[in-house]
Amino acid sequence: MRQRLPLFWSVVLALAVVWALLDWGVPWLGMWVTGGPRPLPVPGVVRLIYLLLALVGAAVYVTISDESLREFLRPLVAGLRGPDPAAPRARWLGRLRLAVLVLVPLAVGGVVWTRAAPRVQSPTILRIQHPTIPGAYEKLANPFRARPDQAAVLAEGREIFQINCRPCHGDAADGAGPMAWGLRLKPANFTDPGTIATVVESYALWRVTEGAPGLPPQATPWDSAMPIWRQDLTDEQKWKAVMAAYDLAGVEPRKPEKLHSSAPGAAQAPPSEAPEAVERGKRIYVKRCLACHGEKGDGLGPVAPYLNPRPRDFTLGAFKFRTTGSGEPPTDEDLFRVVTRGIPGTAMSGWTTLASDERWQVIAYLKTFSTAFQEKRAVVKASGEPAVSPALLARGKEAYRKAKCWECHGQEGRGDGPAAPTLKDDFKNAIRAANLQKGWLIKGGREAADIFMRFSTGVDGTPMPSYVDSLPEDERWALAHYVRSLQTTEEPSATVVLRASQLAGPLPDSPGDPRWRATPYLAVPLAGQVIAKPRWQNHAVDAITVRALYNDRAIAFLFEWDDPFKDVEHKPGPEPALGPWTYPKIDLNPERRETLRDAIRLQFPVTIPTGPERPHFFLGNPGRPVALWHWRADANERGGSAVVKERAEGWEKPIVELPPASQDVGAGGVWKDGRWRVVMTRPRAPKDPATDVTFEPGRLVPFAVHAWDGSNGEHGLRMSLSSWNFVVLDAPAPATVYLSPLLALGLVALVEWGLIRRVKRRETRSP
Repeated sequence: MRQRLPLFWSVVLALAVVWALLDWGVPWLGMWVTGGPRPLPVPGVVRLIYLLLALVGAAVYVTISDESLREFLRPLVAGLRGPDPAAPRARWLGRLRLAVLVLVPLAVGGVVWTRAAPRVQSPTILRIQHPTIPGAYEKLANPFRARPDQAAVLAEGREIFQINCRPCHGDAADGAGPMAWGLRLKPANFTDPGTIATVVESYALWRVTEGAPGLPPQATPWDSAMPIWRQDLTDEQKWKAVMAAYDLAGVEPRKPEKLHSSAPGAAQAPPSEAPEAVERGKRIYVKRCLACHGEKGDGLGPVAPYLNPRPRDFTLGAFKFRTTGSGEPPTDEDLFRVVTRGIPGTAMSGWTTLASDERWQVIAYLKTFSTAFQEKRAVVKASGEPAVSPALLARGKEAYRKAKCWECHGQEGRGDGPAAPTLKDDFKNAIRAANLQKGWLIKGGREAADIFMRFSTGVDGTPMPSYVDSLPEDERWALAHYVRSLQTTEEPSATVVLRASQLAGPLPDSPGDPRWRATPYLAVPLAGQVIAKPRWQNHAVDAITVRALYNDRAIAFLFEWDDPFKDVEHKPGPEPALGPWTYPKIDLNPERRETLRDAIRLQFPVTIPTGPERPHFFLGNPGRPVALWHWRADANERGGSAVVKERAEGWEKPIVELPPASQDVGAGGVWKDGRWRVVMTRPRAPKDPATDVTFEPGRLVPFAVHAWDGSNGEHGLRMSLSSWNFVVLDAPAPATVYLSPLLALGLVALVEWGLIRRVKRRETRSP
């Protein structure tokens, strides 16, 4: 006869299933149904309601009769009573009972501690996502929709979009442009049915025209990098760019009487090089790829002069990331992999917005640009990947030395080797050695198998050779795993709060002070400055690690970022001509290079906002000033005051240096092994409270970071910047934080003791 699960354990199992469904099942089901990139969490209130309903249902079920209640309580009573000394395994059962009786109060005390302990959360920003369109825009109609030459209009619009909008919104208008990585508030994904497909075209024009700062106060996204395009583009250019955004996203603007579907139909042709597949690939190429790679596939599209590195010239048949031998063209699978993944650190996005067969069709078309694809290709074979071990990494480190990888990539892999300043590609363009510590920027892939393939095939067109003849396979695997081990764990994430730890004594004034290593850090992502012209999309500093310590008098910040070259002189030349657009063209081989310094700037709001509104993250707004602590490498090298305090009220106004009486920030920096380490220190209360922020324990203070890499041609508005992050000084925990868990633990233990006494007393009285 089949044994039934006891009622008590049936109820426990049912409640566990409900909890698991709410925590894991429903979120993953939601992701599967919607096709989203991540699970959709159940709101806390909804989860609590369903758990309470489950508890109420369980209570009703077990109390439906006296018999069921006794059956439910039987295991609990037995546990409180303890095992019969004469029963088998009584000793072990007694120990198990004791462990449970001890663990239950401890668990309750732990839960109370997690609830009572001080926690820091980033502030919630409440704003209206789609504010009402102003009347002046509401009735505007796109004058180019009725033009007969739609193809020419869209081609011009795509050029405007690719040059001005692509850095943030991406080639496919999916919000995944190269600048998006460094922005906390991500650019809009126009392929999402909830964005431009839900608004009329004049609404999109309004948002483009006024940018983020032009929205009503209740809707202003203070962390948005959306520029005010009325300053830089004509109405005609804006209308064409809006048309291109809809076209690239595969959606149509909402009509007053009808909402169009936003999902473009995917081509159904199988991977093929038949003429019809090539023709379909050509149409996709013209729409998606031509702006960078050019009509002839020669890498000379209208966007190309603004990019570094330049787009690939398909006519040469030379490709960097392959599984084929050095000098050989890639396989179709290699091309598909690059088209799908994209190339990190470049303008080449991953085209997952295209269906798989559409990507194959594009590949079929781009192969028509070169006869190299008619040649035979041999794929580099590899045996199984070895398991990582200390011995393998030690062997890889020796191979790193033996193969002289350090000459370009540096001793610690930051691209600062002695040969790094002289590196050029086959076109005599200056290039930088890869920073092996930044796994997210390793172009061919960050995993050991990807790195092994680069050592085996080389990177055609660059000084990176193939080691297939000079290093045996097992040594290449060891080298690949060693390079993989160099990748930093301090990668930017969604975390935006930096906790400043308290010290009892003096604060460290040196970046090398060992106390910094035990301090929590925040890895801050940075993007190119794309808000005000000259806009900059070729930024070098994409992440800065920040730490903070404070005592009763002052606060100190440590900033660390990778920079392969120490730039400590500053002789800027004239700003480059922008031509018709707002990004400067990149001259890869200028006749005279500017001598520019490295620098960073820390930004705080002068007044800590008490509500959702705050100054714009780039230099504030009129009426909402920000304080700037500007550290300069040239001043640091001279040994003088390396930091100056400034004040800004928006990027359209000049930055003002504060008078000497308000200068109260000290700083010192050290460059070593391709990495800057800079300490800034200031009293917690500034000399002039009207010009800078006051740091108080337990209070969130917004901060943003700006950075310049001199050898990358950066100064002025050609720079990197971050969105708002927050620093909070850890406040001493109140006594109640410690008392509450102890009281809860004691109360549960007292209840257990009372129940045990009651059970045993009843047994004593029973005949």
